[in-house]
Amino acid sequence: CVLGGGPVMLEAVEALRGVLAAAVAEPAECEETYGIFPCSTSLVGSIFLVFVYGMFLLKGANLISDGSELLLAVMDPGLIGGLLLPILGALPDSAMIVMSGLGGTVEQANKQVAVGIGTLAGSTVMLLSIAWGGSLWVGRCDIVRGVAKDKTLTRNLDWTGTGVTTDDATRINAYIMIASAFLYLIPQIPMFMGHKRDPAAAGWGCILCLIALAAYCAFQVMYPELQKRQKDAANRKMLRANAIAMAQQMAKATGALLMDANGEMREDAMRGLFTRFDEDGSGKIDRDELRKMMVILSQANRTASPQTDELEADLEFMIKDLDSDGDGLITFDEMKGGLKRWLTELKADAKKEKGAAKGKQGNWETTPLLPNASAEDAEEGEDDEDDEEEEEHEPLTPAQIMRKAAVLLLGGTVVVGLFSDPMVDAVSSFSETSGIPAFFVSFVITPFASNASELVSSLQFAKKKRIKNISLTYSQVYGAVTMNNTMCLGLFLLIVWIRGLDWTFSSEVVTTMASIFALGSIAAMRKTFPLFWALVSFGLYPVALTLVWFLDYVVGWQ
Repeated sequence: CVLGGGPVMLEAVEALRGVLAAAVAEPAECEETYGIFPCSTSLVGSIFLVFVYGMFLLKGANLISDGSELLLAVMDPGLIGGLLLPILGALPDSAMIVMSGLGGTVEQANKQVAVGIGTLAGSTVMLLSIAWGGSLWVGRCDIVRGVAKDKTLTRNLDWTGTGVTTDDATRINAYIMIASAFLYLIPQIPMFMGHKRDPAAAGWGCILCLIALAAYCAFQVMYPELQKRQKDAANRKMLRANAIAMAQQMAKATGALLMDANGEMREDAMRGLFTRFDEDGSGKIDRDELRKMMVILSQANRTASPQTDELEADLEFMIKDLDSDGDGLITFDEMKGGLKRWLTELKADAKKEKGAAKGKQGNWETTPLLPNASAEDAEEGEDDEDDEEEEEHEPLTPAQIMRKAAVLLLGGTVVVGLFSDPMVDAVSSFSETSGIPAFFVSFVITPFASNASELVSSLQFAKKKRIKNISLTYSQVYGAVTMNNTMCLGLFLLIVWIRGLDWTFSSEVVTTMASIFALGSIAAMRKTFPLFWALVSFGLYPVALTLVWFLDYVVGWQ
């Protein structure tokens, strides 16, 4: 009690009593968002609405992510990749932040804006902890002479002997992320000087954040290294999907079935495909024979003849991805293993994007790059009517991909815009009925709805266990945090400036900056990260929450 344990214990008991009292309190009236979206003032109702609106936000974020991936597959890095896609990626968080302070009176906005700062801080910390550490865990390989060896993991749980390695460009993105974090000091310094409402500081902070956003996008346009790597990844995914589609069509043309009733590839059909491209009958497909197959694949995709450098790049990828023994030749077993692995990856992507497979046995959903096809359709391929139907199962053309990307991006934007404001109201209601501060609710809940697609895609991409994959994954994480520090913070300051709101977020700012500096300094100073750094990254999440609580309720910054 001398050390203050008694008062702290009493405060904890009073807080618990408040939570229980709020849970059983009689519900009051509430106003439906836009007059149509339900609201609730009860604890159970608020939890239900947070879940429902969160699922809609998750769907919108996934639509934007899928549309961006499709767009990258057919566009050149530059203006769209450097400007449009980063902004679209930050749109879900931005919508939540703007809506948190846009409606109601100034007094109401001062309360609800805690949801916005919680979303901003939670998104940043989640990316730097769960996404960064999780990618290190699933992407770890054996470290040989200080460098992670691609696709090699012989020591499953070696905290120092396994890890990941990134390239030099990834470190540059880490430095940019650290530099952008200093923008938080513009509105925070006046607060430390005793001015919690300083419109000039908020206004200048907003302007400087937007200038920094423009500079970052200009950097991405002029030096589109990240966009090139993203485009390459999207192209490789499309190449795999088109290869499976072409194999289906060729197998059917010869009267064979590529897949059986269970959706698995048939060995006799794959043997026929292999023989077709093994022109010299050597039992191995060499580089020239594979090049002819790549040309046929391009024609099957109904695209213009590829440039020589593009064809050679795709050819090099195919050889590296299929040739397991590294002799430059592809055996039947290597081709069979590669096609099966590609099909498995496509099914995994389809399950993530569209849910589990539906329909009759043998049917399986495809990725956005590949239309639906089934073994049952192939079995009925002897009929002329079914032959005509099968012709519809062709890889998408660039024009079709562009249209589909536009629909996904527009749909995702509309969904995010519609459900951001109801989500803010639901989080605020849950905070009031539970007695839990709105910041902590939004810190934990909303980032998992708005950033779930980035989290899942980061983990799936890192699982490929290659330096180029983990480099792209970490570059995307650092880029997302940079967008939070520029675009999202700038919009938040714009709302504070226009509405004349108080800036009382010292603990949130200190915690966010400390998280960025802590992990950013590690990422900027080294290229290889042993597995134990994943534990440090995972620990960042609970430490950040604890630090905010300590600064608010122990130091008294609330």
